[in-house]
Amino acid sequence: MKSDLFELIFILVLAVFPLFFSLDTVSAQPYEFRDSENCMLCHRYPTIGRFDEAGEKKIFYIDGKDYASSVHGKLNCTDCHRGLNRIPHFDLRKVDCSVKCHLHNLSTKKAFSHMEVVGKLEASVHGKGPKFELKPFPEDLPDCTYCHDNRDYYSTGRAIGRSDDQAHAATLLRSQRDVIRLCASCHEDEEKMTRHGLESIKTFKDTFHWQAIKYGVKNAPDCISCHVPTGFSSHTIRPESDLLSPLNIKNRLQTCSFGVGALTCHPDATHAFAEGRVHEYGTKAQLLTGGVNMEGRFRSLMTEQARADIAKEDLFHYRVLSAIRLIYKILIGCTIGFMFFHQLLDYRRATKKGKTFH
Repeated sequence: MKSDLFELIFILVLAVFPLFFSLDTVSAQPYEFRDSENCMLCHRYPTIGRFDEAGEKKIFYIDGKDYASSVHGKLNCTDCHRGLNRIPHFDLRKVDCSVKCHLHNLSTKKAFSHMEVVGKLEASVHGKGPKFELKPFPEDLPDCTYCHDNRDYYSTGRAIGRSDDQAHAATLLRSQRDVIRLCASCHEDEEKMTRHGLESIKTFKDTFHWQAIKYGVKNAPDCISCHVPTGFSSHTIRPESDLLSPLNIKNRLQTCSFGVGALTCHPDATHAFAEGRVHEYGTKAQLLTGGVNMEGRFRSLMTEQARADIAKEDLFHYRVLSAIRLIYKILIGCTIGFMFFHQLLDYRRATKKGKTFH
């Protein structure tokens, strides 16, 4: 009886083992890019590219295996890249992420499109606004590929994502420094921010939050920790004046006191704490106190926005801080000047003694 049981188990093992081996073999096989349009005839060469007007070489090489394993791997090139009828592609149009793809939504059976997300983005602070009511200077505003660079064909679009769901863990897709570098690439541009009535965030690196990131504190907050906390989307960022914004004065306590995913922020925060400034005073405060000169519509726009954003108490604090800075500058200048003058007198005295000795 026992021999029959062992024989049965042995037969089952022999039957199941090839199945596991075949599954492992299938999973180990590399992705293959089905190049039905024969684009890889040219784009498979690592050196393919051209020089742009600025003299910088743009590389157009595509790694077929990497692309096939990416989130867009099932799409043909012309699903996104339009105007490829001629070679070289002189009529190539900019990628429009809102167009319908040749894939179908499994639930609706309709052609897949990012239109819903694009619509939300256009209505946010980063959007260009409705089609017939574009914001001023729309060329300054980011499009999808500005954040979703996907230059290494990641299997998930690694823009300002907080975690990788496929890993079943709170794994950062971008480091804190990466997030800050991405946001700062626009928001540190003082001229661009002035055009839109916004502050440059150069002063962020003077804050405690940046110092924590600088010295490697793991739960230190980056830009999206406050501007896009859990439950919000980076595609729908609202202005601070919006009642639904996490940075609105009525919501700021909740934003500061609750952690963001794996982060632990300020659980014991009070209203007074949450109402404090995170970024230092910038151009708006200087403008309202006469500390900066701007002309034309930029000044008008900044002044109008400054009056809406900066309370009288903030202006008083700014004036006090400005006075303290001025006093310190005077004291430092006087101290160094006195020391320099003292050294000159000492040098003169030593020189006279030397002459007398000779």
